Amino acid sequence: MRYLEVACRLLLVTVFGVAVYTKVSGRPGWLSFVDSLRQLPVPTSVARPAALLTVSVEVLVALLLLVPLRWAGEIGFALAAGLLVAFTSVIALAVAKGSRATCRCFGASSTRLGWPHIVRNGTLLVVAVLGLAGASAPESLGASGALLAGVGGLVLGVLVTAMEDIFALIRPIGRPRRP
Repeated sequence: MRYLEVACRLLLVTVFGVAVYTKVSGRPGWLSFVDSLRQLPVPTSVARPAALLTVSVEVLVALLLLVPLRWAGEIGFALAAGLLVAFTSVIALAVAKGSRATCRCFGASSTRLGWPHIVRNGTLLVVAVLGLAGASAPESLGASGALLAGVGGLVLGVLVTAMEDIFALIRPIGRPRRP
């Protein structure tokens, strides 16, 4: 169970770390993230404070999950779960209202928010809950097993952050060409 916790930690650290980096890397990244929040079903007056709060909590989650202490992991996983519930709820509301907002989770994107984003966040929520359950397991870790679990989590985290690009590569294969 502790190996699962290590994989969950690295997966979420990767996802939240990339999310923070792409949101704050340069003025266009930050402004496009704030603008994307204005397209969601939240009051536009709270877009900038919500963006700042979002990025701050994402940083806190990543830092807590990097600390190899049980209490830090438990708090990090719980905060990640709360943040993912909030993200999923806002996205589901946007989809239900027919919003044309684009996903700025990992930087600039032209992909509209939709069910794949809800599924992705729901899956990450499950990862956070599994990590929280594993954080309280009493078993000790072997170095090679922990390394393998960590690398697995890192690879899965990279795949999650590249989800839209992967889907874009797959989608055209099934679509017939128009003359």
